[in-house]
Amino acid sequence: RPSSGGEQRRRLMEATLALELSQAYPESAAVCRLSRSRGMVGDEEAALLAALTALAAEAASSGEPCVYALVEAAIEKLTELNAGGDCPICRDDLFPRGTAPPPPTYVSACFHSFHCPLCCRRAELPGG
Repeated sequence: RPSSGGEQRRRLMEATLALELSQAYPESAAVCRLSRSRGMVGDEEAALLAALTALAAEAASSGEPCVYALVEAAIEKLTELNAGGDCPICRDDLFPRGTAPPPPTYVSACFHSFHCPLCCRRAELPGG
C-alpha cells in the first residue's frame, strides 16, 4: 500500500507484488508480477511493473540481492501514483494543479477514482 501521510489530494490504490526467485538468484533477476491490484488503470500497472522489472535486472547485473529494494520501490511508486493520475472516464487530471480546493472525487469499492460530476451524470443515463 502507498504512503499517504494524510494528504488530501490522493487516490486509493494498492497492489500485491509477487516475486519469483530462481536458484541462481541474486545473479538471476527476480521475476516481478502484480498478482492483485486495485485502483490503477492499465498504463499505471504497466509503469509500476516496468520500473520494478528494470530495478530487478539492474540488481541482477551486479549480483546484488534486491527483494527489500523492490518492495520499497513498489511502495514509493504507488505513493507517487496515488498523489495524481487521470480520471478513467474523461482522462483529465484528477487533481489539477492550481485548483483549491481539489475537485470532488468518488472512490469506488474497487478503489478506482473518478470526478464526481462524471459519476453522477453516468448514473443518471439510461443503463448507467
